[in-house]
Amino acid sequence: MVKMKINEEKNVCLIDIGGFVTKENINKFLKEYKENIKKIKPTKYKLIIHPKEFKTDEEDVIKTSFRKFLKTGFKKIFIVDALGLTDNIKLNKLERKFFFSRVKIVNSIEEALQD
Repeated sequence: MVKMKINEEKNVCLIDIGGFVTKENINKFLKEYKENIKKIKPTKYKLIIHPKEFKTDEEDVIKTSFRKFLKTGFKKIFIVDALGLTDNIKLNKLERKFFFSRVKIVNSIEEALQD
């Protein structure tokens, strides 16, 4: 399951990820993501990615999704990582450095909203 919610009052885009995520789920989500992003000005929005425990049949699809999020141009990007999931992201040294220079890891949605 991958869902996106946009809160125009708080200028926040929230993406929830959980359960078993297939390539088909991600592709469907990315299509919806593209349509929703056209309706807002990403440079004024925070992106908060909230993964719950999830599994996927396609590691590269998750990396591709994160690349899209980075390229969209959000004002700030946060990952709520109370479970330590970012420790398992398979990135080479350069990708890791770039990723963590653009993305802030937080423990809760509330923490991301305060930043």
